[in-house]
Amino acid sequence: MAAREDARAAAWETRQIVDEQVASLRSSIVYKPPWLGCVLHLSPSCFSLFYKVSKEDRAARYIDLANASPEELEQLSQACERATFGRDQEDVMDESYRKARKMDPSCFSTPLIPDHTQLMDAVRGYLLEGSHATRKIEVELYKLNVYGKGSFFKPHVDTPRNERMFGSLVVVFPTPHEGGDLVFSSRNLNWTLSSSQKLTGAPAHTICYAAFFSDVQHAVRPVTSGHRVTLTYNLYFGDDGPRNDKRGETTPSDTTLTTAPAPARPPSFVEPPNERRFRKAFQKLLDDPEFLPDGGTLGFGLRHAYQVEDDLKHVYSLLKGSDAVAYNVARDLGFEPVLYLYYRSKVVYGGIVDALSEKPIKLGRGEQVEDLSRRIRYEGGLLIRNSSEFSDYDGDETKEWIFWVTKLTADLNRKETAFLAYGNEASMGMAYSYVCLIVRIGKAGDRKAYRTVAQLKQQWEDARKEKRIWHGLG
Repeated sequence: MAAREDARAAAWETRQIVDEQVASLRSSIVYKPPWLGCVLHLSPSCFSLFYKVSKEDRAARYIDLANASPEELEQLSQACERATFGRDQEDVMDESYRKARKMDPSCFSTPLIPDHTQLMDAVRGYLLEGSHATRKIEVELYKLNVYGKGSFFKPHVDTPRNERMFGSLVVVFPTPHEGGDLVFSSRNLNWTLSSSQKLTGAPAHTICYAAFFSDVQHAVRPVTSGHRVTLTYNLYFGDDGPRNDKRGETTPSDTTLTTAPAPARPPSFVEPPNERRFRKAFQKLLDDPEFLPDGGTLGFGLRHAYQVEDDLKHVYSLLKGSDAVAYNVARDLGFEPVLYLYYRSKVVYGGIVDALSEKPIKLGRGEQVEDLSRRIRYEGGLLIRNSSEFSDYDGDETKEWIFWVTKLTADLNRKETAFLAYGNEASMGMAYSYVCLIVRIGKAGDRKAYRTVAQLKQQWEDARKEKRIWHGLG
C-alpha cells in the first residue's frame, strides 16, 4: 500500500512539472473566432436574379437585388416555399423554430460565383490554416432564402452534406431590412454580425457576407422590417485531398492506413504567424533536456467538431483552425501525429477505463461486456493513464501516459455508448468517446526515437497471437 501511495505521489509530481512545461505550448495556440464577416463591393451584374414564379409555372421574373422595390421583394418571397431545417437526417417544417422562405437552385439563376470574386480569397485567408490554405475549395450553391418581417431561425448547426464539407458561406444582399442579425456561438463565446448596419450607407453594389465552419452554432434574429435576401453556399475541400509532404518521406498512411500526409506546400507558401508561434514553442520544449527526459506522449483535445462514422481516416484532411496547426507542425517536426477516439467509462467494476482507439468500438445497448478495457484492447485499442486524474491511478506502468496540452471538450466530438456491464452483478455501463490528437516524442537527445503506429500495431498483433489479449465479452 505504501509503495502504491509513493508511486501515486511521484506521478502527481511529474504531472505538475510537465503541465508547467507545456503551459507555453498551450498559450501559443491561437484560437481565432471560427467565422468571418465583412462587406465586399461586387460587379453590378452579380445582383441580377432570374427566378421561376412557381415550380409548376414556366414563367420567370427578373429582379435587381441592388435596387429592388418592396413590391418586387414580396413577389420574390411569394415565389419561395416555406423553409425547412435538418434534424436527425430529416427535413422538418416547424415555424416555431424557423420561419423563412426558401428557393432551390433549380428554380433560380444567379451570376454570383464566389470563385470569380474576392470572396474565396477572404475565406481561404482567414478560415484555413497552414497547408490547408493551399487546398482546392469547391463551392456549391445551396439555397436562396428570404426572411420577411417576423422571420427568424433559432440556434442550430448546419448539417454536413458529406464528409468533405467544412463550412458555409452566406451572402446578404443590400435589400432594405432591419434586424435579421447573424449570431454565432462557440466555446461559450458569442459574436453578432448585423447585415443591416453593415450595409446602411455602404456604396452601391455592396454585399455583406459571413463564412464559418460547419460545427459553429448560429442563429438569425427576427427581422423587424423589410426583406433580408441571402444566398447560401456549401464549402468543401476538393477531391485532391492530402498529398505527399515536402520531405518526400514514407508517411504512416503508407503502412498503417491511419494517418494521412499533410498537403504539399508550394514554394511561395508563407507560414502564418500563429503556426510559426506554435512551432517555435514546440521546438523550444523539444530542445529542453528536462522536458520528458525519457520521452512521452502529448495529447491535444480538438477545438472543432468532426463527423465520425466507421473510422477517423477522413478527418485528417478536414482538420480546421488550431487543430490543423498542431497536426501540421508536429508532422513538419518529424513526428507522427495520430487521431484517436479517447474512451472513458466509469461504470466497469466501479472503476475507470481510459483507452485510445483508431476506430469506434461497436457496443450494442444489450451487449454483455465483462471487461470493457479488454474489449477495447481486443479491438486494437490502447489502455492509457490520464495525467489529469490520479485518484484512480492503479500503478500499471504498462499503460501509455498522456499529458494533455489542451483539454478534451465535453461539448465537442463526444459520443455516448451504453452497454451491459458485468461484475458482481449486471448494470448498465456508459462509455464516452472524444476525438483527440496524440503526438509521441522520444527521449531527450533523440526525440525522433518514438514509438510509431506500425510498432504499436505489431505489438498488438503479437499479443493476440500469444493469446495475451482476449475479447472481454461476457
